[in-house]
Amino acid sequence: MLLLTSALAMLNAQPAEARATAGEMTDAESRSSVGSSIAVVPLAIPLLTGPATMSTVVIYADKARDLWQMMLLVGYGLVIALATVVCLSLAAPIARVLGQTGINVMTRLMGLILAALAVEVMADGLQSLFPLLAGKAGR
Repeated sequence: MLLLTSALAMLNAQPAEARATAGEMTDAESRSSVGSSIAVVPLAIPLLTGPATMSTVVIYADKARDLWQMMLLVGYGLVIALATVVCLSLAAPIARVLGQTGINVMTRLMGLILAALAVEVMADGLQSLFPLLAGKAGR
């Protein structure tokens, strides 16, 4: 469900919510020279390899029928890891080229893809819980 709400926020080009208590803000301001920044932990890592990513990999690994398909899944992971490293290392130049409008367009496009993935994950989960939805009853 979190995956779908994140996707809907991205479709509206809304920034991710940052939740912090007043105590955390005061502590961050007193310890940091940045001032009001609450970025105490690197948030990109949990978002890249969070529960949604792990669930997706588990679902597709379960659908893999032989070693070749499993190796293909690992290969996809390596390609995505390489693309992520390249994108993160070139983030500043990419942001300059895209501009704010381009970033908003890309955010909405990625939100659409994320929403489709979220619906697929939820549908697979519902089919596992309720076999009648998949038409696999009695098999």
